[in-house]
Amino acid sequence: MKLAAVRRKLAPGLKTTLLGTGCYSALRRIRPSRVLAILRYHAICGPEGHTYADPAICISPAAFERHVKYLAANYCVLPLPEAVAALRSHKALPANAIAITFDDGYADNLWAARLLAQHGVTGTFFLTAGCIGGEQPFWPSEVRALILGIAASDLRLTLNGNALELPLRSTQDRLTAISRITRLFKSHPVPVRERLREQLRALAPAARLPSVMLTWADAAEMHRLGMTIGSHTLTHANLPSAGLEDATREIVASRQTIERALHIPVTLFAYPNGGAERYVTPELQRVVEAAGFHAAFSSRNGFASPGSNTYALERIQVAERLEDLLFGLEVERFAFKPRQAAGC
Repeated sequence: MKLAAVRRKLAPGLKTTLLGTGCYSALRRIRPSRVLAILRYHAICGPEGHTYADPAICISPAAFERHVKYLAANYCVLPLPEAVAALRSHKALPANAIAITFDDGYADNLWAARLLAQHGVTGTFFLTAGCIGGEQPFWPSEVRALILGIAASDLRLTLNGNALELPLRSTQDRLTAISRITRLFKSHPVPVRERLREQLRALAPAARLPSVMLTWADAAEMHRLGMTIGSHTLTHANLPSAGLEDATREIVASRQTIERALHIPVTLFAYPNGGAERYVTPELQRVVEAAGFHAAFSSRNGFASPGSNTYALERIQVAERLEDLLFGLEVERFAFKPRQAAGC
């Protein structure tokens, strides 16, 4: 067996042993973290939520509850605005500081906010403002529902005059098609995205997308619980692909929409569509700053520090298992070096 395979096989058990023997706690005492771990969550659901959210971004409720209990008891969980203020002013962070964030605005986030409040900690929820309250379907969820709901065994679309055909003969075919169409949505301007969406809707007229997003009443309750509400654009557009004019509208209108609906200031922004595709540029960072946001958050995996770019702050992608998350926070943090402020 190759060394890499051995490591993969041993890693889960090793991480569990490190937690059970108190090694993570010892590391926090001996070498406390002086940087900020901003955790990045999305949907809180099990397999029942995979019709509306990619399994890669889902954390089960039981796992999330385990996360919260441990984090609240063992870390300094900071409100994100407070942490941002410290970073901007180059003040020292408390030892072992973390902040909790959620992207998108899924309806299951309300339960998560209530759980955070029960444990005396707070989180920041970045809302896709134009999709809250059912104003319009959240396209990543709708793409999943439509492709899973197409009766035909093949998917045929037209993109810029060219034919695109994908098989839908098995569950794996459909998952592959979801991934392919999602990449197309991200890599084209909003009008092209919408034309593709209309074609998908025509192919699955019977498909119905359940109410998967928060309502404005939900968001108001979360704010009353002490949660911070931030912006995640208007329609989850991939901003570099959208073009500067539409990207600016997505950024500015999202803030205006949330402030108008909730009557609260919105000062924090998270770029959507992180991953392999380009999703943030120095030009977009300037747009976010000009729109009045105090900070913006990327999907780049790493720890934030006073040397970080305030408009492209690093975050930590979470994992289902608490052991895996803690390995990143307590062991892998030594591999990340604070960056000087720079554009992505």
